[in-house]
This record gives sequence, C-alpha cells and structure tokens, in this order.
Amino acid sequence: MKFTLWLLIYVIATVLMGPWLTYWMMMLVWAVMGAAIGGKGSHVFFAAALGVGLGWLGQCYWITVDTTSQLPDQMATIMGMGKGEVLMLITALLGFLIGGFSALAGNRFRKLFERSTPYYFDR
Repeated sequence: MKFTLWLLIYVIATVLMGPWLTYWMMMLVWAVMGAAIGGKGSHVFFAAALGVGLGWLGQCYWITVDTTSQLPDQMATIMGMGKGEVLMLITALLGFLIGGFSALAGNRFRKLFERSTPYYFDR
C-alpha cells in the first residue's frame, strides 16, 4: 500500500513539476522525496523509478497524441530507431534510471544520519 502511494506521488510530482523544472532540478526534488520516505532502499528506488518512468512515458504519449505531431517518428528515423514508440520507450527507460537513482541517493543520504544499531554504552 505504501509502495503504491509513493509511486503515485512520484508520478504526480513528475507530471506537475516537470514542465517548469529542468531534469536536474527534478532530480533534486526526487532526492528530497527519497530522503523523506526513509525505509528500504529498494522500495524507494523502484517506487521512484516506476513513477518517473511512467510519468515520462505518459507525457511523451500525451504530447504526441494531443498534437498529432510527426516529430517523434522523424527524430527516431534520424537516430536510426525506426519508430517514434521506440524513442518514447528509451525516454521512459532514462526516466526510470534517473528517477530511481536520484531517490536512492536521497534515501542513502538520510541513512547516513540514522542510528541503526545501539552503541555499547546505551544499554
């Protein structure tokens, strides 16, 4: 349940803030969100990675369908990929990796300051 909630929060944050912030500023936002989550690093990584990847894929698809633009197909042809859908999937894969590792970096930064094992004299 928490995983699904954080996944949705990452998707919403990506879709709402993405048009106004550059990707590296969004990486800072995702890192702060990853630090706020806490918990296991794998859960944070996959929640952010899937959220950002789905957000970027959805935005690519929405813009292409809404504008009926031929630009994705033309760019994919220039890059030697064939179809625009392949370019969209590569964009989603980049979002998956960038979002996941950004959130994991924030989560690991938080773990630096957490005390996980009691000290010898704290008994």
